[in-house]
Amino acid sequence: MTCTLTELKRKELIETKTGTMLGKISDVEIDTDDASIVSVIVYGRPRLFGILGRDSDMIIRYTDIDLVGRDTVLISSEEKLSWREQTPKLGFIGKSQDNETQPSYA
Repeated sequence: MTCTLTELKRKELIETKTGTMLGKISDVEIDTDDASIVSVIVYGRPRLFGILGRDSDMIIRYTDIDLVGRDTVLISSEEKLSWREQTPKLGFIGKSQDNETQPSYA
């Protein structure tokens, strides 16, 4: 079975051990040296319609993919799925969420 990137992005990712739907494939990492797929990426969910940024991205290695079906992609992973942190995470009005010291007006 052959599949284009557009068709692959429409498929849902399902983890076989728990039956959890992880989302849809958003991006693919390709090794340019040997033209092979390294991993697929599921973008994190937007927080408050994207105004507050989004959650971390999930990276799934290609070796963890068991089956690419017509509508779904089945994966199983022996170890915990890896997450890619988004930096910097901004608050509501573009301020950093880190606890920064505020200037005192004494």
